[in-house]
Amino acid sequence: MKITKYLLLSLSFIISQNVFSQSRADIQNGAILHAWCWSFKNIEKNLPKIKEAGFAAVQTSPANKCLEGDYGGLELMSEDLNGKWYYHYQPTDWKLGNYQLGTRDDFISMCKKADELGIGVIVDVLPNHTTPRVNEISQDLLKAVGGITRLYHSNSDHQIRNYDDRLECTSAQMGGLPDVNTENPDFQEYFMQYVNDCIDCGADGFRYDTAKHIALPQDPLDKYSKQNDFWPIFLGKKDIRGVYMKNADNLFIYGEVLQGGKSMEEEYGKLMPVVASNYGGIVRSGLVNAKFNAKGIANWRHPSAPDNIVTWVESHDTYANQGESAGLRHAQLRLGWALISARAGGTPLFFNRPKGAEGVQFPGASKIGETGNDEYFHKEVVAVNKFRTAMVGEPEKLENGKDASVLIVKRGEKGLVVINLNPSKSAVIETSVSFADGTYVDKANKAKFVVKDGIMKGKVKKESIAVIY
Repeated sequence: MKITKYLLLSLSFIISQNVFSQSRADIQNGAILHAWCWSFKNIEKNLPKIKEAGFAAVQTSPANKCLEGDYGGLELMSEDLNGKWYYHYQPTDWKLGNYQLGTRDDFISMCKKADELGIGVIVDVLPNHTTPRVNEISQDLLKAVGGITRLYHSNSDHQIRNYDDRLECTSAQMGGLPDVNTENPDFQEYFMQYVNDCIDCGADGFRYDTAKHIALPQDPLDKYSKQNDFWPIFLGKKDIRGVYMKNADNLFIYGEVLQGGKSMEEEYGKLMPVVASNYGGIVRSGLVNAKFNAKGIANWRHPSAPDNIVTWVESHDTYANQGESAGLRHAQLRLGWALISARAGGTPLFFNRPKGAEGVQFPGASKIGETGNDEYFHKEVVAVNKFRTAMVGEPEKLENGKDASVLIVKRGEKGLVVINLNPSKSAVIETSVSFADGTYVDKANKAKFVVKDGIMKGKVKKESIAVIY
């Protein structure tokens, strides 16, 4: 066979492209493991375990170049506040690989293994801001965007003064971090190179950090911006200087649009899936009070459709930043996870905490790059993950047991999950089902349930779940 120059070029193009086997639907219908602060090598090493645990995708921490700081070590956080986890969120450049998570080659190897196992890889990306240490920003980035002034919005000389003011919200500093002019075409071209490189190296989706601080097309314009076109470009609807985001239709892309102020979550939700942060608060409140009222907990507290939201019991922000969820015990987190994973709507995100004592924000047993605790592989988490996959397409019905300390999530006529939030006593269950008469063993804790004449009876231990299908 004669190999022509054209054929060589075609083969080169095909080889250079990622095999996009993890579809948006696969990830959306499954569960995502947030491998918070894990290195690419440690993610790769644990992918078989992640697969066995029933997760459809793994979410990495930000993979771009980031601030290194004035001291050594890779502490998450220490008593003298010299931790580095938040340096993930202080970009110095948008190039793949950093000192915390690993190299570009490490990322490629991780994605290759994930692809072989049918696991999607979601990359946390943060185009909205840079490190405040502007002297450490890459010269390549500054040259590409036209200098330090053109890198930022005109409003970036001050903190957001009013979260109900959309121009302030999308162009002023958030948390002391300079606000990038995401509408600058030079920046867009540079950031597109990074996004497409991630895709070429194996990424199946992106989580956009601080998405509500990046302007919608209809938002007011910063005086340095000509049009608010970031989202059309980076959701694959529009090119930047002839370049489109690759494989846009198959990527799972969602935005961190935290509810509160004029967050415009309904408008963002018309563009992409967004986080249901208020629902997470409701779930945590129910865990603290050991009550899930069926009618109340069924309400997602979000204007978007249930299949267009990402849910969590806790996020890295509620755990590591605000600390509001850090006091929850592991058993409580599993009960919350059973709820959000058993439900028909939402794409649940499981935040992997650091190793160490529960109920403590930074127990000190894990460093950046290392894996967190093994809760993501707990038998109850695994059981409900696999239940979720088995129930795709089945409608849901939520009902309480004798009181709100017991919640039953039914999925069509195929299965149910029973959640007993009571920390002191078992719950006796008696509920109507469409199962054939017989004895059923729950997938989580091996408890036996008997069905006779359409009524299922059994017992669920204190602060635990049963998964039956």
